[in-house]
Parts: sequence; C-alpha cells; structure tokens
Amino acid sequence: MPPGNKAKVEEKKTDKDNKNEGEKKEPEEPPKPKTPSEELDIAILLIAKGVKTQTSAQISRAVRKMNSLRKKLTAEDLKTAMKKYVPKMENRQALLDYIDVVPKSKSMEVEDGKAKEGESMEVEEVAEAGDDQTLVPEISIYLKVLLTIFLIDNDKNKEASNIAEECLDIVKQHNKRTMDIISARVYFYYSLAHTRLGNPLAIRNKLLALYRSACLHHDVPGQAVLMNAILANYLHYNMYGQAEMFCRVTTPIEKDNNQYARYLYYFGKINTVQLHYSDADEYLTQALRKCPKSAIGFRQVATKLLVIVQLLMGEIPERSIFIEKDLKRSLFPYFKLTQAVRVGNLDAFSTVLKSHGAIFERDGMSSLITRLRHNVIKTGLRKICLSYSKISLKAICEKLKYDSEEDIEYIVAKAIHDGVVNASIDRKEGSVTSKETIDVYSSDEPSKMFQKRINFCLRLRNEAVKAMQYPPDAHKPKREKEAEEEEKKKEAEEAEKKGDKKKEEKAKK
Repeated sequence: MPPGNKAKVEEKKTDKDNKNEGEKKEPEEPPKPKTPSEELDIAILLIAKGVKTQTSAQISRAVRKMNSLRKKLTAEDLKTAMKKYVPKMENRQALLDYIDVVPKSKSMEVEDGKAKEGESMEVEEVAEAGDDQTLVPEISIYLKVLLTIFLIDNDKNKEASNIAEECLDIVKQHNKRTMDIISARVYFYYSLAHTRLGNPLAIRNKLLALYRSACLHHDVPGQAVLMNAILANYLHYNMYGQAEMFCRVTTPIEKDNNQYARYLYYFGKINTVQLHYSDADEYLTQALRKCPKSAIGFRQVATKLLVIVQLLMGEIPERSIFIEKDLKRSLFPYFKLTQAVRVGNLDAFSTVLKSHGAIFERDGMSSLITRLRHNVIKTGLRKICLSYSKISLKAICEKLKYDSEEDIEYIVAKAIHDGVVNASIDRKEGSVTSKETIDVYSSDEPSKMFQKRINFCLRLRNEAVKAMQYPPDAHKPKREKEAEEEEKKKEAEEAEKKGDKKKEEKAKK
C-alpha cells in the first residue's frame, strides 16, 4: 500500500476513535436507596390503585412490603405517616398516643442531642390530613396493621390487641373483597397478640365466628390464616382431639404456600401425638419443602419435630440435616439424642435427657422423647442379636443396663413379634437364640422402598401441576379488538387469493 493511502487510513481510524469517545457517556450514578417513609408512600399508592381498579394484585404487592417495612420503620416514620394520611376525625391522636407508649431506643436517639441535618425540616413540612379528607378504609387498616406489628415487636401486646380489634370492626363494617388480603394480616396479628398475652382461649369463639364469616364471603386468604390460628389455639392447650375434628370438617387452602406449610406442620404434630408416625413424616416433609428458606424459625421447629418422628419410626435422620448453617446450633441437642438412639445405649440416652431436658421441655418435645426409650432398647436388642447367636436374658439386662430380667423377656418377645429381631426365646434356659439372617435383597424390602420413592416423585409432580398458575383471562375468548384484527387479516388474505386467481384466469385466456 502506498504511504499516502496508509496515512489516510490512519486518519480515518483516529476520526472513528474520537467519535466513539464522544459517544461514550459518563457512568451514571447508582440510584439512592429509598427511605422507609418513601417505601411506605409507594405501598399506600399501590393500595389506592388496587382499590380504584378493584384488583388484588396491587394490594398484595403492598402487603408483601410489610416484611421489609417492619425492619426499617421507626416511631417517627409511623407518626409522619399517620399525620399525612389519617384525618383528625379518624382517631388520629389515639394512634399517635399508642406510638408514644414505646420508649425510644438508643438506635433512634441522635448523638449529642442534635438532630440530623434536614430531619427536623422534613417533619415540619409534612402535609397533615385535613378533617374533610376521606380515608380509604384499606389504607387505614394497612397503617394500623403496621402499628400493631410495631407494638408487638416492642412487647406492647395489650395495645397491639386493642388496635387489632379496631381493625376487625372496620373489616366488619365495610366487608369489601379488596380488604381480604389485608384483613388476613389483621387476623394473624390479632391471634398473635392474644397468644403473647397468654389468653388465647378468650378469642377462640371469635376466631371460629370469623372463620364462618370468611367461608360465607369466599374470603380465601382469611380462611387460610384463621384455620391456622384456630389450630394453634387448640394445640396451645393440648386439645389434639378437637384440632383433628376441626381438620376433618375443613378443607386446607393450598393457594398460599406459607399458610399451607403452617397447616401441614400443625397437622403433622397432631398425627405425631396420635401415633400416626408415617402420616406425620409425610406432612412435615411437605411443610419443610413448601416453606421459604428465609423462615428460619419455622424450619427449626418443623425439623425438630421431624427428627423425633423419624426416630420414633425406627429410622435415623440424615447427618446433613444437623450440619445446615441455620439449623446446626438449635438442633445440637437433637443430634446428641439421635446418636444415643442409633447406638442403643440407655445410659447415653438418660445423660442426654438430663443435660438437655430444659431445652426439650421448652420445645414441647419432652413427652414425645420419653417414647423413644423403647426404641433405644429395640436398637440395642437388634445389635446384641446380630452379635451373638445365643445369649442369656441376664446378659442382655447387663448390656442394656436394665434392672428387671422379667421385663426384658417381655420386651424381647414384643421385638420378635414386631419383626425387629429374628430370634426365639428359651424360657427353661432363660436365653435368646438368634436365627440365621436372611439376605435383605432377596426379600421384598427393596421393592417397598423403591415403590415409596416412586410414590413420592409422582405426588411431587401432581402437586407441581396443581400449583401452576395461568393468566386470569386465559380461558376466556380473545378481546373484541384482537378478534377484529384477525378478521381483517383473514379478509385481506382472501382478497389477495381472489386477485391471484383472477390474474391466473386472465393469463390463461
């Protein structure tokens, strides 16, 4: 290439580079994080839109924001919202007084008694709601629910129950379907506040009446929450028979995964107490699969019960359960208990009960754990029968650290009857003779386990199909505009075809 042409090419390249540099924009600054007050304003705007358009999608989005607002909102933010949205005639001052009941925490106090720059100005510039302003009842309930949560978090359960009752009165007065999602939260915190106060029995009849009303009005979110609240109320007083009868005459709501997981946990607990361990294992496994991973407290409680159920069934829980990051610490006593049951050592079992008895009592598992003593003996018997072809009952007593030789004879007989051990008892000699062990793979055990896994996979597939959601108008005919457009397209295609046919006929002539 001649040198002149090279220079021209280089000039063109430099011109392009300059253009590209000019086109490059400066990096935009990341958007500033929204303050809790701004997030609350957005939630209230969503509720207003949902009420105006009569759609629950906007309102459910606002309700989902409650969890994030719960962690961020302070007393000042709540006061600002009350002054901004609640008119004076709507008992605004009483709500502000409830906020003042909570003492200011150190995190809310400003250092050296000086307010942050611009903070006092923001509070002063808030436009207060006038007396003539009408408040949408959904927004009123939403703000009161946030206040109820704020009071519960600060151990002001009496005041929280009073506000929840006010919300219930508003729900009864209006009876609007746009309130269903928010009113479900009202029911939940109403029950929680009274449970924290220690008198859930006082609201049981009211919860049952609210459940009947929710069924009559087809309030699905309210039915799901109230069903769990009633079950929790029964189980608080160990009324497992009444709880089971209530479950028989009601249908669980599977639409809300969180509430359905809670229902499965309660139903699993009922089956555990009533000795239906296989059913309890199934329900608790489903509950853990359906609950969100962020619900650490629920996962801990459900996993503790599941571990006990599996031990009562004669199974040993997987080790991976005990080493999960969020569960490791809370499940440590249950890990020690599992080790004692797996080994079949009564001394180790008694030691675990003594050292961690207070934790088991607090978790409400002590009555179930006492049932495991027989399982520990069975495990020890199985190991002894595998190790010895013939052994005396006295030697079994010594190995199991058991006092009565007569009791051991009955326990061995029961174990033989249940198929735990394959042996026979010689009463004259006072000994137990083990029979030859049959190869497990030649029995029907593998096929049973395989069938169990197949059933689990099929059930999981069916649940996934049932949980699929479609657009609300998917089953309806297309809209008129779309139908008209399709008709016009068809007419145009037909006209083109007719024109082509005429041209062909003319060409033939």
